[in-house]
Order: sequence, then structure tokens, then C-alpha cells
Amino acid sequence: MKYQLFGEWLKAKLKANGILQKDFAKEICVSTNTVTSWTTGIREPGIRNFIWICRYFAIIEGVHPTEIISEAADLF
Repeated sequence: MKYQLFGEWLKAKLKANGILQKDFAKEICVSTNTVTSWTTGIREPGIRNFIWICRYFAIIEGVHPTEIISEAADLF
């Protein structure tokens, strides 16, 4: 599926992997409100958090981080 916004992609990734926003927020050391603002498109993560997000999904999906980065970079 093609996404137009980073928030759509992130929301879909969380859902596909069965991860709650509050649990994801804890894993990458941000508030739940921050994750909510990303998934709703109010804000986008800074580059540091973008890298943490990509590393997180690469680990849980068992793929190389560049695969996730290339998937998300066009939306960022």
C-alpha cells in the first residue's frame, strides 16, 4: 500500500505489528501524545526519532534498517 503521509505509514506499521501507541512511545522514549501527534499528522518526528522509529521496526520485523528507511523516507 502506498501512503501519502508519514503518520499514515506509522499508524499502519503499529497496527500491522500489533503495537499500541503507548507501548511504542515507551520503547522509543517519547510520550504517548508525541506518537499520537505523529500518527495524526499534526507533527513529524525529528531526524533522531525518525532513525529510532526505523530501527525499531527493522528489529521487530527482522529486516535491515535500510529497508525500513527507504520505505518511510519518501513520506518524511
